[in-house]
Amino acid sequence: MYLDESIYPKEKIELRKDIYEGHPPWERVKKSGLYGRGERRMFSLGCARVLCDCLAALTFSSQADIYTEDERTRRFILGVLDENSFWENMPAFLSRTYALGSGAVRVYMNEGRVCLDFASAEGFVPLGTHRGRVSDGLFRGIIRRGGKRYTLLEHHRFEKGRVCIERRLTDRETGEDTDIRAIGLSEREYTECSVPLFACFRPKMPDPSKPSLCGESAFEGCIDTIHALDTVFDSLVREFVLGRKRIIVPSSCIRTVVDPDTGKISRYFDADDEVYQALCCDDEKDLKIVDNTAVLRVEEHTDAINALLDILCFQTGLSAGTLSFSAGGVKTAAEVRSMQLRTESSMQQYRALCAEFLEDLVQSILACGEMSGEPVRADAHIRISFPDTQTTDIAEMIDRNIRLVDAGLRSKAGAVMNINDCTEDEAEKELERAEKERRRENG
Repeated sequence: MYLDESIYPKEKIELRKDIYEGHPPWERVKKSGLYGRGERRMFSLGCARVLCDCLAALTFSSQADIYTEDERTRRFILGVLDENSFWENMPAFLSRTYALGSGAVRVYMNEGRVCLDFASAEGFVPLGTHRGRVSDGLFRGIIRRGGKRYTLLEHHRFEKGRVCIERRLTDRETGEDTDIRAIGLSEREYTECSVPLFACFRPKMPDPSKPSLCGESAFEGCIDTIHALDTVFDSLVREFVLGRKRIIVPSSCIRTVVDPDTGKISRYFDADDEVYQALCCDDEKDLKIVDNTAVLRVEEHTDAINALLDILCFQTGLSAGTLSFSAGGVKTAAEVRSMQLRTESSMQQYRALCAEFLEDLVQSILACGEMSGEPVRADAHIRISFPDTQTTDIAEMIDRNIRLVDAGLRSKAGAVMNINDCTEDEAEKELERAEKERRRENG
């Protein structure tokens, strides 16, 4: 279970992680000025995190619908997901997966219950595929026992039609192998299961010509743009630091004071002194106090940031304006719709991959449930769907349903179901209430 750099690009994943967490290679810059020595931290806009959070929200902004022909099986699936806080953990998991390129959810049994474990690219390496889906992978985690820390490697693969789980335990301080039985696990375990006990999500598939199966980061080709955004934002913040109010006063108005402890002489202008002073000067202009404050270039910086954000959207398959540094004024419904087209196209692709990931995960959950004696059907047909309202403007969706009803192409109940995301019975009751109110108003 040793990995070479071609299979697991550790340096590339570490770079993605640093950029995502706000510690890019350009984080430290040299101090400027006459007495500038050392380094300072560059002010960061955090666009990598913002981008990945945005993609995760667009992909999974609401709970997906899971359908199966067996209602008891469906209730078991939803119960396992709720017990493991799956819906709450998914946005953060997807955001990190978009940043690092891949992630996986491991399914295992603990005291007779089905449990889920989330792992990002640092803790999971895809090693093999079957019919385009990852079926062979290596999980890596940290375990603490008796005040010591161990690294646990868990290799999942198929062997003679069964899932084989091979484990290895090493001491993190010495790097030496440790008996895996010390933590209550076996070195090798076979499970009579026809599907992998994990599901892998790779939002951007790897290059087929490369040996690594790790996916690509959402900002893989945009690092220069993210660097440029941080540079402009740092300049904007420095604009306020360097553009602080400056007053030019005559030298005769400057007083000196000596620190009694250090003997250091400090010069200052007493802005609170309202007493008449007799000053020695020949020219009247020498007594004038001049405001020499610089004009802040806020608008120029904001325009530059928005231009770079549009470039970032273009590079990541989003519509221009999806990421914006300012509101940008009021837009018509047609303008909003045209801006959403490219984003919707990309999100449909991402949601299709996410649906496959959820199907694989549900199949693993059912396999574990069947092995534990739960009355479920492991061969049940699973269908995953996402609500249509995730990227569609609600006003436009209502208008479209009204037009379809007026044209006789959709029933009123169907329109209410689509708009309110409810069942047919709930839609019928809502229509009955609306009809009663209409009659009451008409007398």
